[in-house]
Amino acid sequence: MNRILTAAVLCLGLTAPVLADGKIYVQLPDLSSYEGERGEEFLYQLVLGNVVASNCVGYEITEEEWSLMVDSADLLTYELGLSTDDYIDNFETPAFAALDQPDTCETVGPAVQPLIDELVNLGGSREALPDQDKAYEDYQAMRAVWDGEAAAAGGKTKVN
Repeated sequence: MNRILTAAVLCLGLTAPVLADGKIYVQLPDLSSYEGERGEEFLYQLVLGNVVASNCVGYEITEEEWSLMVDSADLLTYELGLSTDDYIDNFETPAFAALDQPDTCETVGPAVQPLIDELVNLGGSREALPDQDKAYEDYQAMRAVWDGEAAAAGGKTKVN
């Protein structure tokens, strides 16, 4: 019993930095081709797909797929130059409002996996990056750049 407890404590100790953040990091896609109205439509599909996958039975996704969708939405929000208010008003609020419609799960649910497939085709991955500690550091550095740019512009972005 002591060996099991020691092994468990050791495993937790080795994964503490990743567990502290609580998410899995994956390779993100290149979304640079999504601009303007096309970019905003794709962003809405990502947000709506995440809301459906998180709330509709039968359309659940893995933690890796969730990270791929959510982090891709953050990346696209940044690339489109959207503020927090823009993101909430134009993407998040309508996506959650769609859950009030009786057919949203059945209508949107089947599109979730093809949406993830599209992110993979653009260079994203459904697999966790092998070095999660480095991935965490890289992600935090990316977010720090975004926060710095938002501060310099006198505003805030969805991701700060």
